[in-house]
Amino acid sequence: MASGCRDCGTCTKPGLARLLQNWSAGFLHLCSCGISLAIKRGAMRHCPQCKHLLSNHQRRQDGSFRD
Repeated sequence: MASGCRDCGTCTKPGLARLLQNWSAGFLHLCSCGISLAIKRGAMRHCPQCKHLLSNHQRRQDGSFRD
């Protein structure tokens, strides 16, 4: 089952690593009363395919996605 995109560092992590990353991010969003979540959703660019941050995606020298 393929989900996400192959250029994304988050999508290509093992399942346990993604689980721990999601738990820690959720805990930090909870500790900051949702301010960090609002900043992440509103001010940062996301991939249209997997909805993760574009900064976690691998790119070529010219700036295009590695695909």
